[in-house]
Amino acid sequence: MLKTITVSIMIGTFLMGTYYVVAASYVPPVQENKLVSALNNMQTDLTYEKFISMSENERMALVQQMPSNTIRMLLEEAQNHPNYISENTDKIKLESDSNDIRFTKLTQITGVKGYDGSGTASVVYAGNMLFLRLEDFSVTSGIDQHLYLTKDGTIASGIDLGPLKASVGDQNYDITGINTDAYNILIIYSKTFDTYYAYTKFLKTE
Repeated sequence: MLKTITVSIMIGTFLMGTYYVVAASYVPPVQENKLVSALNNMQTDLTYEKFISMSENERMALVQQMPSNTIRMLLEEAQNHPNYISENTDKIKLESDSNDIRFTKLTQITGVKGYDGSGTASVVYAGNMLFLRLEDFSVTSGIDQHLYLTKDGTIASGIDLGPLKASVGDQNYDITGINTDAYNILIIYSKTFDTYYAYTKFLKTE
């Protein structure tokens, strides 16, 4: 009787151990990458990396044909790819050939429409030149993000300062010749995706 019970316990223990070994070694099938599948529907063998390597005009033309769900997934994936920069004011001094620099219109950057944005923007006078400087800056990473100085916060009234250099870090932009009293609202915007990411408004010079 005791021997039977002992054997039963041993068999039970063996079976339980075997179950847990098999369960631990089981790897469920990898879920299909929905973004890759969606991009393949747009263009054979298209991946996120290939999409990013296209020219901005090529991306824009493709996005205009995309379903909204594919666009959403692209923008979500872009948030996983921040990039970084660290430009100091020495670059402003070098470009302006002036050691006399003056910061004005310091203002806080704010994210819009659910996107994050932080840091400060200021207008910097350096010799005969004028710069926009972003410090302690961070914005939700996107695709084809540009900086605009606008009159009323809309791109139609704006001056495109070019692509955002990085989604994180201090950076300088030459804005010589732009009246920042008139063009006093800074916007970070992607024309490709018609998406606003962040903004700030400069106070007029007294």
